[in-house]
Amino acid sequence: MNKIEQIKVEKDGLDVGADIPRYAQLGFEAIEEGDLERLKWWGVFFRRHTPGYFMMRIRIPNGITNAVQLSAIGGITDRCGRGFADITTRQQVQLRWIRIGDVPAILDQLRGVGLLTLQTGMDNIRNVVGCPVAGLTPNELLDASPVARAFTETFVGSRAYTNLPRKFNVTITGCRENCTHPETQDLALVPARKSVAGAPVEGFNVLVGGKNGSGGYRVAAPLDVFVRPGEAAELCSAVVLIFRDHGPRDARNKVRLAFLLEDWGDATFREVLETRLGRALERAGADARLPKATDHVGVFRQKQATLNSVGLLVPVGRITGDQLIELARLASSYGTGEVRLTPDQNVIIANVPDAKVGNLTAEPLLKVLRYDPSEIMRGLVSCTGIEFCNLAVIETKSRALAVARALEAKVHHGKPVRVHWSGCPAGCGNHTVADIGLLGTKAKVDGKAVDAVDVFVGGSSGSHATQGIKLLENVPCDALPQVLEGLIRHIDPEKVRRQLRSLSPTPAAGAPTADTEATPVISPDALAEGAGRLLTVHGVEVAVFRCQNRIHAIQNRCPHEGGALSGGTLDGGDVICPLHGYRFNLETGACSTDPALRAKIFALVPHAGGFTVEARPDQTHHSA
Repeated sequence: MNKIEQIKVEKDGLDVGADIPRYAQLGFEAIEEGDLERLKWWGVFFRRHTPGYFMMRIRIPNGITNAVQLSAIGGITDRCGRGFADITTRQQVQLRWIRIGDVPAILDQLRGVGLLTLQTGMDNIRNVVGCPVAGLTPNELLDASPVARAFTETFVGSRAYTNLPRKFNVTITGCRENCTHPETQDLALVPARKSVAGAPVEGFNVLVGGKNGSGGYRVAAPLDVFVRPGEAAELCSAVVLIFRDHGPRDARNKVRLAFLLEDWGDATFREVLETRLGRALERAGADARLPKATDHVGVFRQKQATLNSVGLLVPVGRITGDQLIELARLASSYGTGEVRLTPDQNVIIANVPDAKVGNLTAEPLLKVLRYDPSEIMRGLVSCTGIEFCNLAVIETKSRALAVARALEAKVHHGKPVRVHWSGCPAGCGNHTVADIGLLGTKAKVDGKAVDAVDVFVGGSSGSHATQGIKLLENVPCDALPQVLEGLIRHIDPEKVRRQLRSLSPTPAAGAPTADTEATPVISPDALAEGAGRLLTVHGVEVAVFRCQNRIHAIQNRCPHEGGALSGGTLDGGDVICPLHGYRFNLETGACSTDPALRAKIFALVPHAGGFTVEARPDQTHHSA
C-alpha cells in the first residue's frame, strides 16, 4: 500500500476539517504529517517553496461566479494573500501566501458568499469544467451548466466520493466550439444529437479515459453512449464510483481511469456501467461539435436579445485583489453582476446591454485586462510553475509573459497562436492541445543545469483531436524568443494537424467505426437523424448520412484536404468537413465553400429491407 492510500485508510480526508481550528491556534509546526496531506481535501495545500504558507483552491463549478463572490475573493487576496491570486485552467481561483491561522476565517467568509474549497485536490473529483458562456452563447446545442451543478452537488461533501484511487477530471459542455478540452479529461460529456422514434433529442456523447499526466497524454475515447441531460449527473456519478471500486491503487503514476479502461476495454466498462445504473444505455448520437474552437475573448452577442458577453484576457491567469474587486464593480455596473472564468484562465463579464458596451470597453481596467489582445497574448496559458508548485521543474508564468511580450513586438501575422506552458509532465497548462506546447525540463549549458522546455506542435481538441508531436527537445528558456519567433513565422499548426490526422486517422468521437463488408446493408432505422457512418465498399470509403429522413451516400474523403466527411456535422442539406469547414451538398456533391470542388455521390440500391451503396474501386474520389 502506497503512502497516500495508508493516509486515507487511517482517516478520511474530510475529517481533518474538525482539526483546522486547532491547527490555526497552534500554528503550522503543529500539523501532523498525514494531516498535511488531508488538508488538501479541504482545499488547503502546503507548498514546500513557501514554508509555513499555503495555497487555497476555491471550487467554482463551470466557472460561473458573481460580483459578490469576486469582491470577497479580492478582499481575502489583499488581506491575506500578498495581493494576487491565480485563475486556473479548471475555472477556479487559487489564493497564495495563506497562513494556517487565517484559514478558519477565510473558509467562513467564502461560505458566506456561497463558495467552498472542498475536495479540490488529491484523490477527488476536481472542479467540473464547462463552457464559460453556457446559457449565453448562441453557439451551444444546450446549456449544460445545470448538469455540472447537479453533479457537483452530488459529490461535494459526500464521503462516498472522497476515497478515489486518484484525481478525477470532468468536463460537461453543450458548447459546439470546443472551448473546454474534453479529450484531456477522465470523463467528458460533449454535445450530441440523436433521433428517437423520429424525434430529435439533444444530449451528450460520453468520452472516457483522457489524461495529460501519469504516463503522458491519452485522448479520451468515445464510450459509444448517449445520455440525456436529466440522466447525465447520475451517469457521471456511476462512472466515478466504478473507478472508486475497481481502479488500480498501486503506483501513483498508474492509477488514472485510463489504466482501468486499458485493462477492461471499453465494451466491458460500458457493460459494468449499465449494470450499476440498472438500465441499458443508448448508443452514441451524432457529435454536434463544429470544426472550429474559440476562447470567448472579445465582445460577443448573447442569445438573449440586446445583451453581450465581454471576454477579457488575464495574462497567464494572474490577477490582483484590486483587479478582482474592480471586476466585480464593472460586472454590477454594466451587467447583472455575473462573471465567468474560462479554461484559458480568462474572465467574462456577462449580460452587458448594447448601450453599455462602449463605456465598458473604455474603462481603465480593460486597458490591462484587454478584450482585444494581440494574437500572441491571446493564446497564452501557463500553469503555476516552480514558484508555488511542488511538481514543477521550471518557472513558467513570469517566463511565459516575458517571452510573449518579446514576440508581440516582432510577430504581426494576424493569426492567433495558442502557446501553452506546463512546468512538468502533469500537464496542468494543457500544452498537449496547443498550437505550440512547452513542457518544462532541464538542460545543460556550459556544464550548468538551466531551465528548458520540450517543444510540441499541432495539438488540438475537438471531435478530431490531435496529439501534438515533439518537435524540439531541451531548448533553453533563454533561447525561446528566437526559437518561437521562427516557429510562428514558418509553421502552420493547422497543416501539422492535417498531416497528423492523415497519418493516423481516427473517427469522430462517438461516431460508428467503418463497416468493411463488401456490400454492407444499411437499415434506415440504424442511422439516427443527423448521424454519419463510414462504410468501405469494394475498397471505396463512403460516408452515409440520414438527413431529413432520407439516406445519402457521399465520398468519405473531402476533396479539399482529405478530411473524413463521416465525422462531419450536418447543416441543412450539407455536410461540413471537420478539418476546415468545407460544405458539400448531400444531393449533388457541390461545394458551396469552393465551387471548383465536388464530392462524388453514390447511388443507393434497395436490398434486404434496407439499402446497399453502389460503389466500385474505379469510381473516383476526386472532385468532378
